[in-house]
Amino acid sequence: MLSFTATASAQFRRGIFAESAEITLSPIVPPALLLPPGTVELQVQNTSPAPARIVDRVRELLGRQLTDNDSRLNVVPSAGDFVVAATLTEWNESRRSSTKYVSEQRQIGTRRVKDKNGNYKTEPVYEYGHNEPSVVVNGAAGLRVEVKRRAGGSPLADESARYTFQEEHLVNAGPPSRAAVEDMLIDNAVRRAAGRVSPGREPVRVLLARSDDVDDLNDIARNRRWQEWLSALESVKPNRDRKKDSYRLHNLAVAHEAIAYESNELEDQSTRLSLANRLILQAVQQNPNEKYVVDAGARIQQGVASYSRLAELYQQAKMTPPARPTSQRATTPAGPPAAPPAAEQAATMSNKDVIDLRAAGLDDENLIAAIKSAKSVGFDLSPAGLKTLLGAKITNRVITAMRARTQ
Repeated sequence: MLSFTATASAQFRRGIFAESAEITLSPIVPPALLLPPGTVELQVQNTSPAPARIVDRVRELLGRQLTDNDSRLNVVPSAGDFVVAATLTEWNESRRSSTKYVSEQRQIGTRRVKDKNGNYKTEPVYEYGHNEPSVVVNGAAGLRVEVKRRAGGSPLADESARYTFQEEHLVNAGPPSRAAVEDMLIDNAVRRAAGRVSPGREPVRVLLARSDDVDDLNDIARNRRWQEWLSALESVKPNRDRKKDSYRLHNLAVAHEAIAYESNELEDQSTRLSLANRLILQAVQQNPNEKYVVDAGARIQQGVASYSRLAELYQQAKMTPPARPTSQRATTPAGPPAAPPAAEQAATMSNKDVIDLRAAGLDDENLIAAIKSAKSVGFDLSPAGLKTLLGAKITNRVITAMRARTQ
């Protein structure tokens, strides 16, 4: 019996067909303009070839997206505090016939061969791939969004959003219907357009490490049971091989990242992302040649920057960030402004951060490096604080580095 393993990035893809384990996360994307709270009058026009039914769908979904993304907004039929004028500028859906290579082993016949003793025998003939008829589907939709005050004056925002895609489907498997493509174009174009003037979410596909230490836990992540996945990963012992252990650290970082994106509180989101960033930086240090670990580091750092930017926007507007909307929108008014900005909280390293990093498996060398590279620190080195640190197995070397940063 022969076994096959992917030779490239084998800790992320396995098997003869190099299968990967993937999840989808939806981080917040800060808007170009954060609308103040109030009523919004929505106007939708069409300068594209799209039929009238598309315009009606855009109006419905755009109004829903604006209020779902920001519970402080209320869409009204007329006389709103603000006017959001959306223009459908591009609409295209086309198909063309093609062929697609399918990697598949199948028997296509037999042949007679002579063995080393001169005897003839029949053996099967296999094909390992072939072309099949396919359909290539292309689509594009564009929206321009202008925001102005009802009272007049210059526009507050003039933003454009565009969504394109190209997919190839086997004819035998059945390509998507035109209605399904239409829905995809509308949903994605509207989502991006709404995200220009209110907090939006942009789905991203994330690869999970498939190393021996963590691969068995990936099904928990696929089922989006983030906290359970994180707890299971935290019970995995660090691998003595620093390169191999980077894959455990990678998945730990992704688990914190996933929880951050689904949290209702901006403070918790920023704290989780800060921890995810520290874990992924350690993973990169231990395995700098692994492309997928490096890519994850860039993505998480972008998430930290995005949430810091969102906190700044709310601070500038002097308002409390609303919780991520759920299926039942809260009817209570927003509370008082948050005390410290989340961006400042995420940048300040505390005793709890040091203890969390130790619990996640960070060794002294990398823990000290994280302390030295922190933008600011707020360590408690009182007798009570030291007792807590020692109880969490923080060594004297690390405490010395903490004390050096506070002087």
